[in-house]
Amino acid sequence: MKVMCLFLGLFLVFAADAQTLGERAKATTKQKVGDRMDQTISGGVDSGVNRAGRVLGGLFKKRKKDDPAPAAPVDASTGAAAAPGAAMAPAGQQPANVSAGPAVVTAYGDFVPGATVLMDEHFDKDALGDFPAQWNTNGSGKLVNVGGQNGKWLDIALNSIVNPVLNKPLPENSTVSFDLFLQAQGDQVVPTIQFGLTAVSDLLKEDIAYKDKFFVGIGRYAENDGHTLEYGLRDVVGNKNDFPLVSYAGKVLHIDMAINKTRIRVYADQVKLIDLPRALTPGMRNNFYVASMSMVPAPQLDVLVGNIRIASAETDARSLLVKQLMEEGKATTNDILFDVNSDVIKAASYPVIDALVDGLKANAAVRVQITGHTDSDGTAAHNLDLSQRRAAAVKNYMVSHGIDGSRLQSDGKGMTQPVASNDTEAGKAKNRRVEFVKL
Repeated sequence: MKVMCLFLGLFLVFAADAQTLGERAKATTKQKVGDRMDQTISGGVDSGVNRAGRVLGGLFKKRKKDDPAPAAPVDASTGAAAAPGAAMAPAGQQPANVSAGPAVVTAYGDFVPGATVLMDEHFDKDALGDFPAQWNTNGSGKLVNVGGQNGKWLDIALNSIVNPVLNKPLPENSTVSFDLFLQAQGDQVVPTIQFGLTAVSDLLKEDIAYKDKFFVGIGRYAENDGHTLEYGLRDVVGNKNDFPLVSYAGKVLHIDMAINKTRIRVYADQVKLIDLPRALTPGMRNNFYVASMSMVPAPQLDVLVGNIRIASAETDARSLLVKQLMEEGKATTNDILFDVNSDVIKAASYPVIDALVDGLKANAAVRVQITGHTDSDGTAAHNLDLSQRRAAAVKNYMVSHGIDGSRLQSDGKGMTQPVASNDTEAGKAKNRRVEFVKL
């Protein structure tokens, strides 16, 4: 009996201890889960803050002597670093034209390029291997050719930022358009690209990190599971990682920015990515910039930018063109853009031509002569042929969008009828034009 009582007492003690241990285990598990959730949340926030800090804070630090030097552009045909000015091509196949990007659903009709051109930069006057005269940088860069692409491109070295030298801030209503060539070569680390608007006027005297700015950042664009497309005001405020960025690796990505006082809209290859109605301050219109960000691991490829067009949009290019044609019988535009030395119409020009199509549909009795004009670069024979083909391309576009071909005639005058001096880039930009005359 005593033995049975002893066993019963021990059993009750162990049962009580087991219950206590179970309750302690539950409490401990609950606490650990809570702690882990807290750590996860705070870690996610810290990660975002740290990532923004790496992107925003690392750009203007001076490179230490033992830091790796920026890699030279790579020639895909040889796998070797290209000499300054050497043609470059991505691995696999030649890059497509900007108009040949992937098929996506677009919302592009509200972008209209500004009518008054402030800068139309193709680096025609600058030598390969040099930094362009009308630009500024806090680091380094040089002009290069890109295999499979026409014209010159500004190669921006690691940890460098560039901007055009403008005489005054951008107008309250303005547009900025440019091309980015997203270099990709095997498993080499691609650059992290940043572009946007900044209150800094002189990069050599001011630090962009401490001034108001709007930015878009593009990184790891060759990685299916790692690509990022972020935007923000000093710090990252959002992302657009659903955009098919990786499909542009080794190709051209066309960017349009529309500035309307405090509002900023950004389009990538005709897809509207960003529309912030209360983002901009007047100071941010001091300049437009493009940068190759300092990141870890250091990129082995540089940022390439070209075909920059900055314009005032105080007057809508579409409505102005149609108004002039219908009221004055003649209208001329520099807003129908083509690939360099080509009759391929750039997609950014479609809204302008679409407005003319709508105007002719509303005025069924109007017939129009379309005439192309070029600058003086190249031979007279080449420019005459190019101007004729470009005018015909505009006609064909309008016919394909519902205008009877019998209402349209096309011709070209080449370089024979300049409206400005061909000695300056601004003059050449004015001479590259399409003219519409009512018949």
